[in-house]
Amino acid sequence: KLPWMDGDVRSGRWRKPSCLALKECNLGVIGVGHIGKAVVKRAVAFGMRVLGNDIEAIEGAFVERTGLEVTDKASLLRQSDFVTLHCNLNATSYHLMDGGAFAIMRPSSILINTARGSIVDEAALVHALRTRKIAGAALDVFEIEPLPESSPLRTLSNVLLAPHNSNNSVE
Repeated sequence: KLPWMDGDVRSGRWRKPSCLALKECNLGVIGVGHIGKAVVKRAVAFGMRVLGNDIEAIEGAFVERTGLEVTDKASLLRQSDFVTLHCNLNATSYHLMDGGAFAIMRPSSILINTARGSIVDEAALVHALRTRKIAGAALDVFEIEPLPESSPLRTLSNVLLAPHNSNNSVE
């Protein structure tokens, strides 16, 4: 809730909303390849329960070392406070996150997409955000880039937007 707390303080409001520590949350990682594994390691370091899903087998030694709970996509969506996408865009992942997926997620869940825009059906996401089927989203990638000025995502207060910048590092 950092962006909203920042906005409150800047506006002169001194509210302290109830929040959760990461160690109280479940993270669902869809796509447990190179980047997904790095995310799992970091989440485990914060004490999070981490669920993973991938169409490829996940190395047993990695699962044992990290405590990753490998599960099907529907179970991951039902149990996760945050769902983060790290899969490739291909025929099996195009619009992987659609209206059906959002209907399964918790109303308090946050979707994070730093993978590829078309993994998420943006129209279904906008509907899920507007109707509070999910609590929010953080997006670094979009179906059309740059994000069109007419995109309804720009108007929603429960979504954070970034310009496909997740791997823009000096190194």
